[in-house]
Amino acid sequence: MKPANTVAIVVGVVVLGVGVRAGPADAERWRQPVTDPAHPHITVQSDLYPSETISAPVRSGPRGDEVRLPGGTWVPCGFNCYFTLRNATIDFWRRYDVFPQ
Repeated sequence: MKPANTVAIVVGVVVLGVGVRAGPADAERWRQPVTDPAHPHITVQSDLYPSETISAPVRSGPRGDEVRLPGGTWVPCGFNCYFTLRNATIDFWRRYDVFPQ
């Protein structure tokens, strides 16, 4: 076996081991509420289903306030951050008049 192949095999095994080990912990991170002391959090209630709420951090960005979506993307607040968070998440389909059955 060539030394280059040995290095590739060792790197592959290490990457696979790290990926398997980090999988469940990473998935669990999204199920728990985000607690970020650096940014204040807002909580909004769905206009369509009052029992549905979502909470997210808000920060001051280069062009104004931004809110973080559940996937981690920071988006600029349009009308206001509450409206942006509600319409980008729990009431997303309401904008298109498509309601779940």
